[in-house]
Amino acid sequence: MVEYKNNYINLVVLGSFNPGILTHEFLTKVCHLDLGEQTHSQPVPMPVVASLEYGKVAFFADLGRLQISENSCESPEKSLIPQYVQTYLEKLEYTPLNKCGANLSYELSVDESRLNTVHSWLKDNRNSVLNVLGLGQVGLEVSFDITAGKEEIKTWIVRTKVQKSKATTMAKFHYGGGGRPLYVDFNFELPGLDKDKTLLETVTAGYSEIFKMFKNQIESIFAG
Repeated sequence: MVEYKNNYINLVVLGSFNPGILTHEFLTKVCHLDLGEQTHSQPVPMPVVASLEYGKVAFFADLGRLQISENSCESPEKSLIPQYVQTYLEKLEYTPLNKCGANLSYELSVDESRLNTVHSWLKDNRNSVLNVLGLGQVGLEVSFDITAGKEEIKTWIVRTKVQKSKATTMAKFHYGGGGRPLYVDFNFELPGLDKDKTLLETVTAGYSEIFKMFKNQIESIFAG
């Protein structure tokens, strides 16, 4: 059994943005987002960067990126940030876009014996990772801490390609050992928005599918 504790989730869109548009008035009066009370804003306005916070939800924009995040999200699959991204960009329909992505950061509690099994795969039988994920190909990177007569796996990265699109995923795992939690940062990235802006719906309307993809990878590896 895997237990999940969320650190944050965010959605990111790369393109050409005007950070000066990101204001409380734009979010509430133009986008009509119900965000509650503003809890933090950039102390000194800068022409190339803008940031606003509403409790656990944060908006950030610079010249090349729009990012909306939610910290310690209790129900990431029900988060409103995909709706916020969609609404924000609908009001800026002529903004050039390049890529979109989703990031999920978690602290995981997994069975120690299963974790030891996964570590043995990473050392001696890496095809097992491929098999449990049910994929034809994965990218795998493993980082060891080596001391006299001992090797310990601290970090490993699993990269996959999504068959139905040109999207890629990357799951980076870090384990400090000694019964400490296992941390994972999961990234989903999709290019091609410069040719087809409707692909943005992959991380907005289709966000729940990305969350399922993440959970499926974790469960396949640690609860299989």
